[in-house]
Amino acid sequence: MHQVIDFFEGLFDTSLWPPRWHCGRWSEFHGWLYIISDLLIFSSYFAMPVIIVRYIASRANVRFHKIYFLFAAFILACGFTHLLDAITFWYPVYRFNALVRFITGMISWTTVYYLIKLLPTAFSLKTAGELEVEVEQRKRVEEDLKVKINLLNEAQEIAKMGHWEWTPAADRFDFSDNLVRIYGLDKSQISYSEFLQCMYAEDRSNADATITQAIADKKFVNFYHRITTPQEHVKTMHTRGEVVTGENGQVIKIIGTAQDVTEQKQIEQELQIKSSALESKNDELEKFAYVASHDLQEPLRKIRTFVSRMQQPAADYSPEKAAQYMEKIVSASARMQRLIDDVLSFSRISSADSLFLFTRTDLNVVVAGVLADMEVLIESNKAIIHLSELPVIEANDTQMGQLFQNIIANSIKFKKDAEDPEISITYDLVTGCDIHAPDRIKAHYKFTRWNENKFWDREKFVCIRISDNGIGFDPQFSDRIFEAFQRLSGIYEGTGIGLAVCKKIIENHNGMITVSSKPEEGTTFIITLPVSQANFDQKINSPIG
Repeated sequence: MHQVIDFFEGLFDTSLWPPRWHCGRWSEFHGWLYIISDLLIFSSYFAMPVIIVRYIASRANVRFHKIYFLFAAFILACGFTHLLDAITFWYPVYRFNALVRFITGMISWTTVYYLIKLLPTAFSLKTAGELEVEVEQRKRVEEDLKVKINLLNEAQEIAKMGHWEWTPAADRFDFSDNLVRIYGLDKSQISYSEFLQCMYAEDRSNADATITQAIADKKFVNFYHRITTPQEHVKTMHTRGEVVTGENGQVIKIIGTAQDVTEQKQIEQELQIKSSALESKNDELEKFAYVASHDLQEPLRKIRTFVSRMQQPAADYSPEKAAQYMEKIVSASARMQRLIDDVLSFSRISSADSLFLFTRTDLNVVVAGVLADMEVLIESNKAIIHLSELPVIEANDTQMGQLFQNIIANSIKFKKDAEDPEISITYDLVTGCDIHAPDRIKAHYKFTRWNENKFWDREKFVCIRISDNGIGFDPQFSDRIFEAFQRLSGIYEGTGIGLAVCKKIIENHNGMITVSSKPEEGTTFIITLPVSQANFDQKINSPIG
């Protein structure tokens, strides 16, 4: 123990040994060759650890980093032994030299120990050749993956769908590229609140409740919702999802897909509307066949009855009776002819639908022509017509003439006995947001998306009112008067087809007609027609510019 203490107390003592120059017979060349060699070895041993440490510092995930530091320390320690060997030519610090060599030995065996520990792992590592093969395989897999990703993106684009991922902890929605295009966004990451803002206002609360319930139940329920893109397009989306939970059951994220089903929903809606329309047509056809056959049989029965009477011997009836029979036969024939004409007129209008072309139609010209044709009827009934300036719309002028003629004739026909008929024709310009159009009209509107939207709201319509001071009728019959062969009064002649024809004309023009009336207070027909047929699925001949 005394020697150890004495060793460390005289660690840098040089008095016990002469400098190496004085030990033995060193020539100048031999001595300096020894010194320079030690210094060269030291400098290289010093440079190598610096390079190793710099390499480790520049790589974030270097494997076996401890062995790198041990190698650096071992090399540096070896270098110091050579430096001390050169120094002893002048300063014989042999004790310090011995300590450095001992430290070098300890570092060396520590390095050997770690090398032995790393050998199994090192032997398990792949050779350069094996790595090259693996790299080539990975390249092929990556190329195949790129092809499959491209095919998946194409499939998603064709199917109008994309995938999404929501991470509640980060409050982040990640959208696929195609879903970004569907939503019309300029970024693929949005927050939950931004996601809700993309939705149609009426659907946000339902979507929020569905997602909140999915987190609580850890089960996602598929749902439909609408979105409004920055380009003001309204789309219907079908969203599917799956809740991903961690080991302790907490919700980590929700992944899913969203598909643009706008066209599907529109087709479903149109199919439903057309099915309803078909059922209505069938009901109308049954009613048409029944009533027509009944009304046609009545004049035929009269004709057959009076003809059979006239076939009796002349002694059984007088010439006056024969004249009466003949008058009744002529009257019944005229009624049957009128009924047949009306039936044919109604059937032509009913089957026309979109078989005619719309043109730029000045309703002032149409009404002027109608009034000219009805001049005798108007003068004989002392009718007064108040006509305001009417608009120009896209319509079929022939059918518009039939429409005004039937309604004006209806107003004159049902006048009060003690009062001259007075008819007023006015109009207002309105937009889609001002009217509540039935699905029948919206089914033909090109921009309809499941429900009313901004495009429909901006569509322009003319609202024409034709009012009279006639006898009127009970409001409970407001819908019935537009049905074929329906007459509210047996006092007046007619087949009850005129207003049914009007209704068909309005439907052909993607419009609607309603009536407001009370007994003895007159009647007002309200006709709503689109200014332009361009946004409806109809043939356009000369659109308004």
